[in-house]
Amino acid sequence: MRKNTVQSQRNSKVKVGYQEIDIIVEKASFSKPSDSYGEFDHRKNLISIQEDLSDKDYACTLLHEILHAIVYYYSLTQSGEPLDTESKEETVINSITNGLMAVFKDNPNILKEFQHRIHNVR
Repeated sequence: MRKNTVQSQRNSKVKVGYQEIDIIVEKASFSKPSDSYGEFDHRKNLISIQEDLSDKDYACTLLHEILHAIVYYYSLTQSGEPLDTESKEETVINSITNGLMAVFKDNPNILKEFQHRIHNVR
């Protein structure tokens, strides 16, 4: 029963640009299941994350999929743009995700600093 409580708490939304994206936790059933813990579907405005992940893997996957949404909605994946192939996009997203997760883990107060600075912008 605890698993369902954790799962329902993780189902939420994130706003990226002009879009509000649903975040759901579900059994892995992604279109590309090879080592994939999550998937961003721009047609459904949906991020799906595999259930039963550790907190660390959940956070990393959520950040990874949010970055996919950002590069999609800000047109970086369009033809002729820097991330116009799936390979380029995945390489850059993986590198940025891993780098940011390391910064967040190694500097536990940095997110609080960002939050403070962002919310005090006038």
